[in-house]
Amino acid sequence: MGTVMVGSAGITTYNPASWDVTNKWMYSDFINILPSVKVAGQQNNEFTITMKKDRKVDSMRFSSEHRAQLLTEALRFRSSFAEKPKEILRYHAYKHHWSDTRLPVMLEVTACSLDQLDPATNVILASYNYKDIEGMAEVKDYPGGFVIVAGGFGRMHLFTSPNSSEIRQKMLESACTFVGIGIKVLKEPITEIEFASQRLGKFSGDEHVTSVSEFTVHKTSPRHKDPARRTLCLTETCLLERDPQTYTVCTLRPLADIFALVRSRENPQLFVVEYISGETRTYMATDRDSLLASLLDGVRASGNRDVHVKMTMTPRGKRLGPLGCPLEEETESSHLKFLQFPPLKRSFSEVVERFNANIPYSGLLYSVTQDGLFAENKEKLITGALQSLVQKEGDQSSITLPELEGQFHALRRLVASKIGFSAFTAMPGFRESVGKKVVKALKRENDGVTHAAIDMVCALMHPMHDNYDLRQEQLNKSSLLSTNKFLESLLDMWIGLVVSPQIVCSCHVYLQDICLSHGTGALVVSAMLDFLTFALCVPYSETTDGKHFDTLLEMVADRGRSLFRLFQHPSLAVVKGAGLVMRAVIEEGEVEVAARMQDLALAEGALPCHLLTALFTQGLDGRLLTHRQLSRHLVGLWVTGHPTTMGLLKRIMPSGLLSYLDSEETVPSSALEQERLNTRDNLKMAQDHASKNRKGPQWVAIERQLRVVEKHVEHALQHWGARMGLERRDDKVRERPVVLRKRRERIKSEANWPLFYYKFNQDHTLANLIWNHKTREELREGLENEIRAFNSDRDLSGNALIAWNHHEFEVQYQCLADEVCIGEYYLRLLLEKEDSLDSPIRRS
Repeated sequence: MGTVMVGSAGITTYNPASWDVTNKWMYSDFINILPSVKVAGQQNNEFTITMKKDRKVDSMRFSSEHRAQLLTEALRFRSSFAEKPKEILRYHAYKHHWSDTRLPVMLEVTACSLDQLDPATNVILASYNYKDIEGMAEVKDYPGGFVIVAGGFGRMHLFTSPNSSEIRQKMLESACTFVGIGIKVLKEPITEIEFASQRLGKFSGDEHVTSVSEFTVHKTSPRHKDPARRTLCLTETCLLERDPQTYTVCTLRPLADIFALVRSRENPQLFVVEYISGETRTYMATDRDSLLASLLDGVRASGNRDVHVKMTMTPRGKRLGPLGCPLEEETESSHLKFLQFPPLKRSFSEVVERFNANIPYSGLLYSVTQDGLFAENKEKLITGALQSLVQKEGDQSSITLPELEGQFHALRRLVASKIGFSAFTAMPGFRESVGKKVVKALKRENDGVTHAAIDMVCALMHPMHDNYDLRQEQLNKSSLLSTNKFLESLLDMWIGLVVSPQIVCSCHVYLQDICLSHGTGALVVSAMLDFLTFALCVPYSETTDGKHFDTLLEMVADRGRSLFRLFQHPSLAVVKGAGLVMRAVIEEGEVEVAARMQDLALAEGALPCHLLTALFTQGLDGRLLTHRQLSRHLVGLWVTGHPTTMGLLKRIMPSGLLSYLDSEETVPSSALEQERLNTRDNLKMAQDHASKNRKGPQWVAIERQLRVVEKHVEHALQHWGARMGLERRDDKVRERPVVLRKRRERIKSEANWPLFYYKFNQDHTLANLIWNHKTREELREGLENEIRAFNSDRDLSGNALIAWNHHEFEVQYQCLADEVCIGEYYLRLLLEKEDSLDSPIRRS
């Protein structure tokens, strides 16, 4: 079996065991490359290359499960073949543009695709590969109209041409003859209205196009002479571009199709989105790293575990197979072996580059040793690869930045597997080697390298594989968090980015470092917040050793003021991460620490920002609702036991509304919020671990001492104590039952916040409360204006430390100015109800 590589000048075959070239054929010698004729009832992956050789015609037959992909890539260079195409099939047409206008285009039916050309320059603007076309259909009320459905999710492209029938017929013939596939043709034509409503395929619904985050970008493409201004929108499932003037959706891609995010080293505004189809899209943004941090968080939250950020494009020539197809076990094993024993004349950096190009970022696909006499020992392969990565790493202060980043990406791919995860504590000296490697990487002061290093450390803190072991998670955390010097270096680097020079714009604080090569720090800040979340925040903190937890919590609390700055960050991922860490500091820190954080919430202007989110965030998007739930948690913690903050609420909201905080009334079950912050059931996992490791009667006594407590109203788990007084055993540490650290809630809100938020969004006309859309809007405007004014003052103050003057902030409701009040009651409503038996006047 050989490896076939399709290049720009020809096709080359390699020996997969040594990467040596075994044969090479130039396109200039090709007569044709065609799929073999399919025999009825048999799957045919064969294709034939016919070429000129020594004045003779020779043919070679190959077989590949990726035949259509391989033929498509080779046929792109058909113009370089010795035998040129007999005819060029070009047709004048119009493309139905996203702006509802018709644009003149030239359509060319090629051997592998339908190409859309600029009619003036003949430059290819778009290619619709036959292998990616899901179907074609006529549009009956659009003269000469037909749609091409492509992209894998039903995306429609509408064209019209007087040669519509001929174009479609030629496409069907070319797809069959040159690529060996058929294109589905819908029997029934569609209407223009159906096209308009289903243009974006299965992602046409509002739930798929409602933004979580939006960023202004400039897109570079062959379609535009100059970069086109776009609003890049992140939704719960998609990444889409909108026209900033009309807000019309220009194009859309599912987040599941994103392969990697490439962050340019040379241009601090440039980034590229790589898709599993092999296509790329290039953008420029002034707040690039904030955008990438939000995008990375959103793509991972959608379930795409393979997405990652890197500084170089994926070398397609070193990837075996399409980006979207999983590799065979043999390919994975060979790349693991190459890390230990590189082929002759191949550098270690090339071996690492090939490994990263072929192994998914989420980890190895075949990491478990199969049963059988000749089965390969996966554990030995993986641990050997890990050892090679730290032994052959080279001078960490002088190797190129892409090489260093690549080494961390390779480590991350390995430790994402169960064997690699446990090797961190099982392999002698590996923990120390990784620690030194990370510290040296931080000294390079490059955001790309630092982000790769911390993302790898996060994969050691929290397992990225399925069916993981809580015991191993505890061991890894203890190893990583046991060295205070290491933690201090991480936190100092993190705070250095947080407090770097700021540029304030509207309600956002854009963190910008003086050195462009260092970047804005948003990606690193976000990765560090992930690290702190896995160490300090529920439910992950339950596997953190108690002493290590307290030490790290104190370190973070000492840097509390810097944490508040992140609440103004333009990246929602950073704001959410900062909120989770802040929640842990207040709930589990000492009393004086919590009080200091409550004071800082006012001084730093964080309370009005989170109050705005807690009160006015609406919609169905999961990430926005998670952000709202987090803000509601923080507001409750900042108010609890803090008279100054409660006094502020009384100055901006009616007492009749705040009285619901003390009410015993319950919220209807249909209005209760789903718990979105705690997503892992450690209790069940620990029980499963104890059950799995039960070996005899001695474990029964231990299990009797395990006490399961109920989930509280927000479904956050409370677990049995971390120190249950179990007698010390001499058994191996792995055979002990998993003991979880008990979450401390020193500050816990007892107020009825669920009822308050429920009543806040309702209209009330009561003797002591008039509350409606107008009053809500006046409160919203008051909060937004105050936030805007404070941010403006902070901008003008430069480096001077300023605090929010919350004592003078209040909201006067102009819509209620004509209402006469007696104490806390409205006279008009009292008089209207004076005949009522429950009237306050009658009761008095």
